[in-house]
Amino acid sequence: MNEKMQTELSSRGEFGFLDLLVTLAENLKLLIIGSLLAGLCALGISFVIPQTYQSVAVLQSEQATASLMTTAAVLDPVIASLGLAKDDTLDDARIELRKQIKTAVGRNDKLLTLTVSDHAAQQAQAIANALLSQTYQESRPKGSARKRIEVQLAEAQARLNNAQDASVGVLKRLESSGSGVSGGAELARGYAELLTATGAAQGQISALETQLEGLSEAMLIQSPTLPLKASQPKKGLIAISATLAMGLVLLLFVFMRQALRSNVENASVAGKWARVRQSLGLK
Repeated sequence: MNEKMQTELSSRGEFGFLDLLVTLAENLKLLIIGSLLAGLCALGISFVIPQTYQSVAVLQSEQATASLMTTAAVLDPVIASLGLAKDDTLDDARIELRKQIKTAVGRNDKLLTLTVSDHAAQQAQAIANALLSQTYQESRPKGSARKRIEVQLAEAQARLNNAQDASVGVLKRLESSGSGVSGGAELARGYAELLTATGAAQGQISALETQLEGLSEAMLIQSPTLPLKASQPKKGLIAISATLAMGLVLLLFVFMRQALRSNVENASVAGKWARVRQSLGLK
């Protein structure tokens, strides 16, 4: 009895596998031709989709600069200078321009990468250049902040001059032959302290001058590029994706249709469906 059941189950499995092969063979042309037609249609549509070009610039900066690039203080002058508003309001133009801008700061190298997208390659590069120029300008201190830094710079410059003048006088006294041993040691110690003060003043002056200058082209590692090839749409990827998707849809359709046909032809299955409908009170 067991051997008979196993033989029956085995034959059913083989029959199901043969049904699968027959179904695939009978619908092979539909699967191939339908998938290829879908891929060709998607490829044709991709040629109609507007192309997008990306201009990329790289500079030595921090996240604060990336945030500054998307502020109204930077975007509004760019919109005005390039005429990006057109028939839109300034707020709408600012929102659209933010969508075209992408910034990323490297975790290891700390380099800021600016990517600007547009339907025209020259326009993408022009927007990137305008963004950088306006960012340089906005990074410089203004008003009372600038005056305070200028005062600090003048004071640091005065300290540097005093330390340099004093160190010259001490050096002359050290070089004179009239200094005693103990006096010479004190002068040498004083001269070392003056050199330390001079170095500190020079470092402060350099930092204050950097603050006054803000960002500049000296920090630019890669100028905005002029893209020669569109980044979007990716025509090949669109065609392949559409082909695979349609192939999957057609495969499911073929199997479902075959399953329905088998159910209709199989009297036992039809009887089971009748019992199910009867149990659920369906006619």
